Amino acid sequence: LYGHGLQVAVYLVALGRHLGLPKEFLEHLCTTGLLLDIGKIRLPKDMLLKKGHLTPEEFETVKTHVQLGLSILKETSGLHADVLQGIAQHHERENGSGYPAGLSKGEISLFGRMAAIADSFVALTNPRLYADTMPAYEALQTLSNFNAELYQSSMVEQFIQAIGVFPVGSMVELSSGEVAVVISHSKVRRLKPRVLIISDADKRPASQPATLDLLYQPQTAEENQLIIQRGLPSGAFGLDAREYYLS
Repeated sequence: LYGHGLQVAVYLVALGRHLGLPKEFLEHLCTTGLLLDIGKIRLPKDMLLKKGHLTPEEFETVKTHVQLGLSILKETSGLHADVLQGIAQHHERENGSGYPAGLSKGEISLFGRMAAIADSFVALTNPRLYADTMPAYEALQTLSNFNAELYQSSMVEQFIQAIGVFPVGSMVELSSGEVAVVISHSKVRRLKPRVLIISDADKRPASQPATLDLLYQPQTAEENQLIIQRGLPSGAFGLDAREYYLS
């Protein structure tokens, strides 16, 4: 829960900066992400750690984490109304299929829309007991494919622009077969970020990880330059990016 909240907070701040929101708003977005799922601390631990899909009854119980979280936070002074609204609405969807209030389109606040996208992206790209981990690139495609029904389409596009096609911290496979971690973006070419190579072509961990800027590969013919072949899910080939780079 802590790791999930931390990642959501980072992505919300990145999206807020991209949109040009003032510093005060960025602080509220960060707090929203950190406290998004605090209500889950009052749910049965065995339910949160259950392998496989929840039963309909269990899912209804898990859905109460939103109200439980708001109940906890009402006892906390100094939280801005935007923060509480974002937490209350991070599971609402544009077509009214979300919870707990079943809000739709114009009824969902700015923070609610932003939190829904960031929360879903982090959930898709991290290990879950009930579903496979999805590479960041595929997760962005998923959000984009469903944006008309579930998420505000213009906000999804802004999110993709804010974090890049291959977000910082995501694992990728290079055309050489080597595995790398994206460590910074190029504003000129989104598909050619700076990476940290963490394995050889046979997917064996690199003893000495090396950085490479895919945009600038001097003394190499363009047709021989390395490119990103595909995105990889976290933990692919038994490699842990966190051993080399803390995203």
